[in-house]
Amino acid sequence: MSFARLLSIFALGSAALAGPAIAESGNEQNVFVMGGPFTSGYFSDAFLVWEDHYESNFFAGVGYQYFMYEHSGGFKLGAEAGLGVRVGDRSSAELWAGLVGRVDMFQFGDIRITPSITAGFSVVTDTIGVETQRADKLGHDIPFLYYLGPEIAVSHVAYPGFEAFGRIHHRSGGFGTIAEIDGSNAVVLGLRLKY
Repeated sequence: MSFARLLSIFALGSAALAGPAIAESGNEQNVFVMGGPFTSGYFSDAFLVWEDHYESNFFAGVGYQYFMYEHSGGFKLGAEAGLGVRVGDRSSAELWAGLVGRVDMFQFGDIRITPSITAGFSVVTDTIGVETQRADKLGHDIPFLYYLGPEIAVSHVAYPGFEAFGRIHHRSGGFGTIAEIDGSNAVVLGLRLKY
């Protein structure tokens, strides 16, 4: 399957995710920037951020979120799309999109802690780092994979429009449903502007 065809499928899927709102409730939007190194381990290893398992390869990206539904208990559901670059032993571009769920209900004094997770799809122009080695073992390219982005954001009540966050930027084959591969994992830090 050609990269152009994969990109077309990706665009159609992204449009479907941004389709009709489930419910109108404020329609919060935000933009964000993030960046960080890739790890040489697997998805579960990436959560051990204190371990010395980082590659010299780096991810940087920008993204947009639009929240279509909000429950009074603090749960929000929305869509996310982003564009990134992957640089190091190779260079490539990445597009990702998915649904994002977040929980706005944890506050300690003036500090808000907001967990969220984004799940969708990722397409890249080339593999990088350990992902290249894993793709070589498969014997074929893996431009189109699932995307998963678990995240913890921190903000101050005096500045509700700004958040800092940490996220695992993960691409994989979804336990073999697309491919038998844990593609790449980057540990990223980011800043978000809500409006």
